[in-house]
Amino acid sequence: MSITNLQTGRFTSFPLLVMGLLLLNTSQVMAQQNVTFHIQQQTKEPVDAATLIITDQKTGKVVANGLTEADGKLSCQLTDGSYQLYCGAIGCRDTTVLFSIPDNNDTYNIYLRPDGTELENVVITARKRCPLVKMESGKISISVAQSYLANLGNSLDVLRHTPSVRLDSKGNLSLSALGSATVYVNGKRIRLQGEALTAYLRAIPSSNIASITTSTNPDASYDSEGASGIIDITLKNNNERGLYISTSHGVSFWNHLRQSSDFSMAYNKRTWQLGINYSHNIGHYDMEYGTDRIQDGDRNFSETDDTDKRNTYAGGLAFVFQPGKRHKLTLNTSVDALTGPGVTATTTWIYKGRETLHEILKARNDYTKQENTKYTTGIGYQFAITEQQSIAANADWIHVDGLSRNQQPNAFYSPDGKLLREDDYPAENKKTINILSSTADYRLKNSRGGELLAGVKAAKVESRNRFGFYAKGALDLTRSNRFTYQESNLEGYMQYAQQWKRLQASAGLRIEYMQTVGTLKSYQDGTVMEENKNCHTRLFPNLSVSYDLDNSSKLTLAYSKRQDKPRYEDLNPFEYLLDELTYWKGNPFIQPQISHKISLGYTKNSLSITLSYNQLNDYFTQLPDTYKKNCIVMTTKNIGKQKQLALDLVYNKRLTSWWDISTNIGAYYFVNHLDYETYREDYRRPSCNLTLSNDIQLPAKIRMELSAKYASKSQGRSYEMLKPSGSIDIGLSRRLLRDRLSLSLMVTDLLHTERWDSYGRKGALQLDIWGHSESRQVLFRVHYNFGSRKFETDKNKVKEAERL
Repeated sequence: MSITNLQTGRFTSFPLLVMGLLLLNTSQVMAQQNVTFHIQQQTKEPVDAATLIITDQKTGKVVANGLTEADGKLSCQLTDGSYQLYCGAIGCRDTTVLFSIPDNNDTYNIYLRPDGTELENVVITARKRCPLVKMESGKISISVAQSYLANLGNSLDVLRHTPSVRLDSKGNLSLSALGSATVYVNGKRIRLQGEALTAYLRAIPSSNIASITTSTNPDASYDSEGASGIIDITLKNNNERGLYISTSHGVSFWNHLRQSSDFSMAYNKRTWQLGINYSHNIGHYDMEYGTDRIQDGDRNFSETDDTDKRNTYAGGLAFVFQPGKRHKLTLNTSVDALTGPGVTATTTWIYKGRETLHEILKARNDYTKQENTKYTTGIGYQFAITEQQSIAANADWIHVDGLSRNQQPNAFYSPDGKLLREDDYPAENKKTINILSSTADYRLKNSRGGELLAGVKAAKVESRNRFGFYAKGALDLTRSNRFTYQESNLEGYMQYAQQWKRLQASAGLRIEYMQTVGTLKSYQDGTVMEENKNCHTRLFPNLSVSYDLDNSSKLTLAYSKRQDKPRYEDLNPFEYLLDELTYWKGNPFIQPQISHKISLGYTKNSLSITLSYNQLNDYFTQLPDTYKKNCIVMTTKNIGKQKQLALDLVYNKRLTSWWDISTNIGAYYFVNHLDYETYREDYRRPSCNLTLSNDIQLPAKIRMELSAKYASKSQGRSYEMLKPSGSIDIGLSRRLLRDRLSLSLMVTDLLHTERWDSYGRKGALQLDIWGHSESRQVLFRVHYNFGSRKFETDKNKVKEAERL
C-alpha cells in the first residue's frame, strides 16, 4: 500500500495547510478510487472523531464527509477530479489538504499539531475514545500508553496482562496460534532467549511503551522464527523540536514492597535528536508451587516457596542525525542488568505406596549471586533515493554476561523428624552470549499501486556455558561441563503487495540458510566429549488477499509458514541434578518445529472475526519422564504434531458517553498427536479465552479501568491438562496540571485467581502440578512530563510541499 505523509504547519492567521500531490501515470477515464485518510497526532496516536469534509475544488460542492473511527481512519470512494480536504479535531489545529483523483496513493497519513491557543472560560466535554484492543489488517493492536497497562512497572508485566498474549510460568511467550512468539522492539527483532530475554523485558519501563502489536501472519520482511507469530513493542517517540523530560515513579506491595522509577530526556533540533533514558525496578517477588507425583505406585508430594530478590537497572543513549529529507543516521547504545540473590525452599514427602510416609526431603537453592548484564550497540542508515525508492541498512551487536552461584543443601529426615543424612551441592553456572547481525532492506513503490520489499540478513550467534558442580567440597568432574553453541544465519526475502481498487494482494518468500555446531567439552581441560553439527536451507512463504466489501468492511484470506528453533541451553546433552529426585537433561537432536497457518478474517467497523487452522509439525516441549526409581528427568523432545481450529473475535463499543468496552474472545479446538519413542496417543480438547476491558469516566475527571481475563480448561503442550485460570484488574487515574501530571492507583489480580495448575498421566507416571505468584499487588504511580516546544511557521507555496 502506498502512503504519503503530510505534516501540518503553523500559520499566523486562520490555521491552514495546503499540499499538492504529484499525479503519476494517471488515466484519462472516469473511475472510482477508494481513498483512506489516517488522522494522527504528532506522537502517531490515532485521532478519534476527527471531522473530515471533502469538497470539489471547482464547484465547492461537498462530496463526502464524516468522523474518523477509533483508529483515526475514514475511507470513501471518489471519482476522478480535484478535491479539498478539511480536517478538524478537538485540541488540534485545523488542516486543509488539496489532492486529485486518480492518484497512486490510496492512504494519506495526516499528522495534526496541537492547538497552541489558550481558551479561557471554555469547558470541553467531549472525551476521546481509544479502545484497549483493536484489529486492523490481521494485526491486533493494544494501546498501552492510553490504558492502565502503562502503570504496571515493566514490559514483562504489561505482556502478562495484555490481551491475546500468553505468558507461562517459565517466561515463554505465545499468541493464540500454536508455538512460541518472537519479540520485536520498534520493528527490530530481539535475538535473546529464555532468562536473557526475560531480563531484557524487565528492563523496559511500561511508561515508555506506546503500543503493542501482535500478528500471527507477518510478512516476509519479518524473521521466520516465531511459529505463533510476532509481538512488536513500539516505544514512545517525540519528534517535535525542543527539550522534553518525562519521569515516573511507582510503588507496589502485597507480600513485598517494590519500587520502580524511570527517567527520559529528549532534545530535538532541526537536524539532530539526542535521547537519554534510565530506569530501575527494585524489590522481591514471591512464587509458590508444588507437585503431587505418583510413579510406579509410589507417591511424592512437594511444596516450594520461591523468592526472587533480583533488581533491574537499565540505561540508554540514542542519537539521530537527519541533515535533510533523504538521509537519516541512527546510533544507539544501552546497558541493562538483572542482579541480586534468590532462594527456593522445597519440602518433599516421600511415600511407600500412597499412604505410608517413608522419608522427608528438605532441599534449598540459595542463589548467593545472580548477574545478567546485557550490552547493546546499534547503527542504522536510511537513504531515500526518490520518493518511491528507499534503502536502509542496520548493524547490531549484543553481548550478554551471566553468572549464577548457588548452594544446594539437601537433608533427609525420617517421618518422626530425625535427620538421616545431609549433603550440600554448590554449583556455579557462567554464560557468555555474543550476537552480531546486519540487515539491508530495499523498498520500491510503483505507479500502479504496488510496493516491493526486498532484503538480506546475516547473523552470527555464539553462546558459551560453563557449569561447575561440587559435592563434598570438591569439584565433581562427572557432573561439570562446558558447552559451546554456534549458529550462522544467512537470510533473504522478497515481498510484493498490489492494490486494485477494492482488491489487495500480498505475497512473499523468505529463504534461510543456517549452520549450527554444539560442542560439549570437559570442564577441566576442554577436551571435546561430543559435537553435533546441523545444516539446512528452508523456505517460508506467505500470501494474503483482501477485498473491501464496502467502506467499512473487509474480507481477508491469509497463509504463512513459520518456525520455532530450540533454545541454546536445551541443546546441551549434559545431565544436571536439580534435586535428589529430579534431573534435567539436554537434547542435541531437537529439530525446529514448523508451523502452517491459514486464516479467513472479516472486519466491519469495530468488529473483527478470524477463523483459522493451524498445524505445528515436529513440535517440541519439555516434559517429565520416568528416569529411575522415584526419580524423573526433564527433557525437551520433538514429540509429535499439534492441530488447532480457532475462532477469534475483537470488538470495541462506546456504550455511553462515559463508558467504553473492548473485548477479545477466542474459541479453540485442539488436537495433540503424540508420537515419539514407543509412545502413541491422541489428546483432544475444546477451550476458550475471554478478555474484557471497561473504560469508565467517573466524576471529578477520574478514569476507572476494569479489566478481566479468563482461560478455560485446555490441553497442554504434551499429555497434561491445564486447569482454568483468570484474573481481574482495576485502576483509577487522574490527570492534573494540563495533563502534565498523572496519578494512578490500581490493584492487579484482585481475587488472586491467576494460577498455573495442571494434571496429566502417562503410563505409570501421574502428575498434578499447581502454582501461583505474587500477581495480586496494589500499585501507586506518579508520572510527570514537561518541556518546551518550538513550532515552525510555514509560509512556503504549495509547490514546496512536493518535497516532503
